[in-house]
Amino acid sequence: MISKTFRLARMIVLASFALSSAAGATCSNASLSGTYGFLHDGTDSNGTLSSAAVTQITFDSTAGTFTGETKASHDGVITDFSFGGIYAIAANCTGTGTPMAGSPFSIVVTSTGFLALHLFSEGFAVKQGSSICTNAGVKGNFGFQTTGLFLAGRPDTGPVAFIGELKLTVNSSGEGVISGHLSASEDSTFLTFAEEPVTGSYRVGKNCRGRATITPKGRSDMHFSLVVVDGGNEMLAVETDPDTVVSGTLQR
Repeated sequence: MISKTFRLARMIVLASFALSSAAGATCSNASLSGTYGFLHDGTDSNGTLSSAAVTQITFDSTAGTFTGETKASHDGVITDFSFGGIYAIAANCTGTGTPMAGSPFSIVVTSTGFLALHLFSEGFAVKQGSSICTNAGVKGNFGFQTTGLFLAGRPDTGPVAFIGELKLTVNSSGEGVISGHLSASEDSTFLTFAEEPVTGSYRVGKNCRGRATITPKGRSDMHFSLVVVDGGNEMLAVETDPDTVVSGTLQR
């Protein structure tokens, strides 16, 4: 649950980032150029989490335009959509993006990507970097964390969070394999799976988008859509199971 007060606090944090960016750099459209992974969520007018999404977005600084592909959960309904728009970055590293047929959102350029804020949504982006976007290119050990909501269509409803360590390897057929362990907090109850194995699989395409299935022992599969960023050191994720609004990251 995200209160209106907390959202206001995050707006103040974004403003402070803008001031620090302005103090340390002079920006332009060229400061936001290339491809980024963008993890963002939204609330309804009551401040309740209602959407989570992961986007791959590409900025063309010469034209001042952007395009993107999004996988999103809106009230537990999973959708895919493409979009485009225009943007402008000022010298103080703040700016505005305007999607086609959409309302503007505020941008703050950071050293690793950007922050973004809309009326009822916010998020952060990390530059893709020189990622080797194959199963083998992202193998290794990753810290994993997600937060969000399980909705009324599931037997286990309420706020949820998962944290753990996942090991990504590649088998002799080139398929991505996941092992590791997780702990969870579900509807104010802490559950530890540290002694139980986690299994799963993953696949990363050359476009730096992918998917993963993670299965804690004795529990249902969790499916995620991924965007690889930071040269393969991080992946942004949104859960794609119905009646979930859950997102997070995998970090080396």
